[in-house]
Amino acid sequence: MKKIFIIVLALSAYSVCFAQGKFAANFTNTGNVLTFKIRPDIATSTGFSTIEFFVRYPDPSPAFSYGAVTVNTAAFPNMAGNGLVGGGAPGSGAWEIERDNPAYTLAGFHVDHFIYTAPAIVTTAAAYTGGTEYPVLSVELLGTPPDNIDLQFVSDDQESTYYLAITDQNGGDLRPAAISDYFYPAFATTPGPNGASIYYLELLDVPLPVKFLNFTATKNNNAALLNWAVENEDANTARYEIERSLSGVDFVKVATVNPLNNGRSSNSYSFTQDNLSSIRSSGVIYFRIKQIDRDGKSVYTEIRSVRLNSRGLVVGVYPNPIKLTANVSFDLAEATDVLIKVIDASGKQLIVSQVQGFKGANLSKLNMAKLATGSYTLSVHAGTEVKTMTIVKSEQ
Repeated sequence: MKKIFIIVLALSAYSVCFAQGKFAANFTNTGNVLTFKIRPDIATSTGFSTIEFFVRYPDPSPAFSYGAVTVNTAAFPNMAGNGLVGGGAPGSGAWEIERDNPAYTLAGFHVDHFIYTAPAIVTTAAAYTGGTEYPVLSVELLGTPPDNIDLQFVSDDQESTYYLAITDQNGGDLRPAAISDYFYPAFATTPGPNGASIYYLELLDVPLPVKFLNFTATKNNNAALLNWAVENEDANTARYEIERSLSGVDFVKVATVNPLNNGRSSNSYSFTQDNLSSIRSSGVIYFRIKQIDRDGKSVYTEIRSVRLNSRGLVVGVYPNPIKLTANVSFDLAEATDVLIKVIDASGKQLIVSQVQGFKGANLSKLNMAKLATGSYTLSVHAGTEVKTMTIVKSEQ
């Protein structure tokens, strides 16, 4: 009887020592830097074959992009630390960010998908202390006014629209048994599609860096007068760079303006681009301002245009030849609907896109990935005006 007791006790101790911990998730922000974290319930040693996070935000929301992705390689060894949007590939060990993947759509929201897939040989194994949270990755949010965005870290109980996924080196589920324990320290629920329940954490008013209050570009004889005003300027602001373009897409730096550093949060600036006729004899010249912080972060104004002696529709395309996406810029004297067409040599309309055009500079993107290599006609209709040009689709 005594021997049996000792054997049972030994087996119990073995199972406790080798119990598999379960990881809950959280996200926080410091300014415009978003950080995803996970926390095991007990001490555990494991590797990770997949980690997937989903973030949603209302449609419409301020336009923003993701900056560099930084991974906590001390806690997650050999995870790639510089994955960018679309930068990771399945099995590469680098994080990838999918934006608005049609597979994960929900009415009224944008959905972004953060994915880590380990190489065939999982190299992330490490020991983790129970109850301790471990930052996994951080990513910058970059954008233009409005200056904040509302984010939700989400998972639905049917895993039909989005989910939290954490699996070990063998593909085993590392999430808590109940979806109500997926997130910490607190969560909310809301009804989802087809009877699903959506569990989420929410961050409100995540700031996007530097708020440009306004930016104007005005023609004055043979010069362009640029004026802009900023808010939340501080000692971290390094400089403002003036960028110019003839196409409205590809910009080059033409000047630098130093910050006033006068201790005020709101400041106004101006710059004069002289001798416009030496830059372009007719048509439109485009300008934008790039604000750069001392830590390298940056943000752009909207694009503004200065018309020279052209009063009608002005169209450009970049790049040309085109591999995947054509950036079609057009400048309008007045707001109007714009119809953009890509036509082949037989006159067949292969792409037709209708957009709302605004007075001044506009930019529209055309996906030409599925078109065969060769020459096409780009036709842009705005009101009673039509502009056509030849574009070339090259091999990918």
